[in-house]
Amino acid sequence: MFEQLRPRRVEVERRANVDGDFLKGWDADAFDTLKFSYGLTGVDQVGNFLWVDTFLYMLAGMAICLLVLRIANMWWRHNRHLSVMSNPSRQDFFATNHTSWWPWLNRYVLAAPLWKKKHNTPFQISSAIDNGTLPGRWHTIMLIVYCALNVAWCCILPWGDERDGAVIAALRGRTGTLAALNLIPTVLFALRNNPLITLLQVSYDDFNLFHRWCARVTILEALVHTVSWMVNTSRGAGWDAVLAGIRDEESYTWGMVGSACFLFIGIQAWSPIRHAFYETFLNIHRITVIGALVGLYLHLERHGLPQIPWMHLIVVFWAGEWIIRLFMIWYYGFKLSRKSAIKVEAMPGEAVRVTIDLVRPWHSRPGCHVHLWVPGMSQLTSHPFSVAWAPPASPTSKEMTLPTLEGQVLAPNAPAKANQISLICRARTGLTRKMYERAANSPNETFSTFGFIEGPYGGHHSLDSYGTVLLFAGGVGITHQVMYLKHLIAGFHRSTTATQKLVLIWTVPDAESLEWVRPWMDEILRMPGRKQVLRVKLFITRPKAPLHNNSETVKMFAGRPKTATLIEEECRTRVGAMAVTVCGSGPFADDVRAAVRPVLTEGSVDFIEEAFTY
Repeated sequence: MFEQLRPRRVEVERRANVDGDFLKGWDADAFDTLKFSYGLTGVDQVGNFLWVDTFLYMLAGMAICLLVLRIANMWWRHNRHLSVMSNPSRQDFFATNHTSWWPWLNRYVLAAPLWKKKHNTPFQISSAIDNGTLPGRWHTIMLIVYCALNVAWCCILPWGDERDGAVIAALRGRTGTLAALNLIPTVLFALRNNPLITLLQVSYDDFNLFHRWCARVTILEALVHTVSWMVNTSRGAGWDAVLAGIRDEESYTWGMVGSACFLFIGIQAWSPIRHAFYETFLNIHRITVIGALVGLYLHLERHGLPQIPWMHLIVVFWAGEWIIRLFMIWYYGFKLSRKSAIKVEAMPGEAVRVTIDLVRPWHSRPGCHVHLWVPGMSQLTSHPFSVAWAPPASPTSKEMTLPTLEGQVLAPNAPAKANQISLICRARTGLTRKMYERAANSPNETFSTFGFIEGPYGGHHSLDSYGTVLLFAGGVGITHQVMYLKHLIAGFHRSTTATQKLVLIWTVPDAESLEWVRPWMDEILRMPGRKQVLRVKLFITRPKAPLHNNSETVKMFAGRPKTATLIEEECRTRVGAMAVTVCGSGPFADDVRAAVRPVLTEGSVDFIEEAFTY
């Protein structure tokens, strides 16, 4: 359509030089507007790529700063670890802060919620509508800067140009360029195998937050880009020209496909819909994203635009992610003779214990998690769960020649090999509910099936350099802490960690829920050195019978813990630096965060939170 209009525009200009009255019969202003609706006419490509370069330099600078801070922090903790191993009872130097600015920044910015204390507690308009969680203060600052820069760059346009449609054309080019650019971090931050997670030791949960906001900015810019084209085209030749362009021009056809998919993604990913139907959302989301990427690529390719290499990079990211995930599934799940097997046991409190037998040894580490895929029950969707237990595999003939302790090779701080891992899953909706109901209705409340894992993921936080460690667990959050208990007690006995005080504070609704981890806790309580270093405080919120304490190191209490009192008490009697970690429900984690923030400036204390706020 537009190719046919161009000769008519040339004729208008030629005849206008001969007879000025000729334009009265032709809507020259309409043609002036129309020319800004196709190609790069009016598009400020120099300015577009200036802001692209600026954006990339800013991202690179931020990543370098974070990497430097992370390396400095790791170097400090490593040196602290080495310094106290020879004399672990003398850690007074590391118990206090040696700067004032870092504890202040940690308390009021890095570890602070956006407002008051709510962070991982779901932000609900009503009990039926879950709007997700609020970002922390530091994350909010980063997101405001990111969104403000995108708005500012979209507003830097040739406002003084008097040509009708020029400003809209410049807006079309700017928003289209920025939308394609923002799609790169949008896809990268959504990947479980994002290399920045390991490099910067930033959790996937944090990257997932940035993924959602990058996606929102991308969708808005894509829609503004589309509307800008439609405005100039309709003003120049009417809405029939808009419809004809979408119908007859492949670039505009595929561009509209991409825009429609982006709009659908924005609606479908709204938090109440996402949380209410997560498995359905995820499958539809993937299909729609593919449609959006295909539409965008063909839109760029048909016009021969310079953003095509960015799409190639996005395809490399996504293809690499799936290659790694499929490799993990194959490596740990398949051999010629067998495939991995899963045993599911119903537990009290509507939970299941899932035991996965792997076909090859798996390197477990405290604090890690896996994504469990059970094709027969969850189709194409996998779900994240913390690894609660990984018994050591039988040593090889070479390893049997090395010094061992209780069957484990003495390789200090190295991840142990395991052929089996166990998870505890609380029945919610979807896969966990299906597993529990099937197990509860099976003989011996147990059934077996086949399934696979992806991972391990996470587990980047080492607690080896802390003299005092407080592990808070809420309900099934105990799965994140059990492996830390085993690792730190073994390190205390072998003098390979700085740990001198280890406190587990676990809140459960009833005493029956203790069965979730009883066999593993029994093994931990029999470990050498356990009585010297470990104290366990169990809080039963709804006890069904009087509680009895027969041990000085393991005690049970009725009701909820007074978190602030517990943290203040342990902080006063701490040995060396102190780490406080928490894994549990949103309100429970927020209570621990609120209680630990005041002591961040009182001593050398770090706060670590494990959360899955997908």
